[in-house]
Amino acid sequence: YAEGIFNLLERKASLAVVAFAGALSVTLFGCSGAGGSGGNNAVLDSPGTKASATPTETPPAVNLPEEAESSSPTVDREPTRVAKSFATAVASDELLGWLEAAVGEISDPPTDFMGLLWPVGTALDDEPDPAAFDGDPFREHAAVLDDAAIDEAVAFFAEWQSGLQGCEPEEVSGFEDGALRVERWIRGGADVATAPDPCLESRSAILALTPDQDVETARHIFFHEAYHGMSKYLLRQCAPILNRPEESMDDLRWFAEGTADFFSLALQAQQDDRDDYEQRILERAKLELQGDPELTMASNTYVQAAGILLMVKRGSLSEAKVMDGTYFSNCDWIDTFDPSQSEVKFVFDNFRQLESIDGKLAYPDDVVNG
Repeated sequence: YAEGIFNLLERKASLAVVAFAGALSVTLFGCSGAGGSGGNNAVLDSPGTKASATPTETPPAVNLPEEAESSSPTVDREPTRVAKSFATAVASDELLGWLEAAVGEISDPPTDFMGLLWPVGTALDDEPDPAAFDGDPFREHAAVLDDAAIDEAVAFFAEWQSGLQGCEPEEVSGFEDGALRVERWIRGGADVATAPDPCLESRSAILALTPDQDVETARHIFFHEAYHGMSKYLLRQCAPILNRPEESMDDLRWFAEGTADFFSLALQAQQDDRDDYEQRILERAKLELQGDPELTMASNTYVQAAGILLMVKRGSLSEAKVMDGTYFSNCDWIDTFDPSQSEVKFVFDNFRQLESIDGKLAYPDDVVNG
């Protein structure tokens, strides 16, 4: 992998809350897992069909830049979709269905996308133990899979990666180190959830499922990580393009995390034929704020998703563009959603202003229209 491909700060905003029932997450490179024995690979070689999304918008509060034409290279091969689950609770075909649902929302998805899920057992550490994972901030867990299944999970990732086409030489040069890092996580029982991106057009979402995470939690985490995986231009990719140190843009992580969680909850509701995802976003944020009224937008994924919803309600953000990933088709979002921008600053200052209106949580009119 190219230098910096394992960006352990990409999920910094959510680590403070451990937003997914105890699974520490790292964006841009990782593994996924669930419990049980190995199953057959699920493979689909046809592209997903993009689902339509209708934004609810008022006149925009800010002028967003036109989306620039993607700089992604043209890839003249058929899309590949591959998934493997080692969980008894989640079959490989089901995991592939999650993958296809996520990819199908995106207007310009990566050519290759892979999903991997495996289980870990009881936590052996109360706190993350970076010494156990060569500096990566994860807790160790007891093994659930036997040695043969662990070997199979390790090999599945390595073999998928080694078979990728169209990667740049500098990307291919990092494959070995990347596979070794994933292997450490799988063999060491790390509670990892992340989105490996070996190449611009070859992405993935992987998850180590802990005992306190049910299937719905796994689906939520997978959709969240898949959205990161399909976001072609996050901070790591934009830093060299903009000639800026990546750490100088840390305060933009709120937008990447908030949109990923919004996407996940909206897609889950869509799959379940529910229309309550906005309430779920606001209820989670309200509970977090009750626990800590001083939470900031920089520190918590749940309130970040609420901030995204507030921008949608204000008309300064298109729900359709959030769902189809076009905000991350180039690096324009870095300037547009910087906290110094007046609209973003307004949302940062007002996301706590939730009220019960007609029995439902909502932002009052003076916040939506202010």
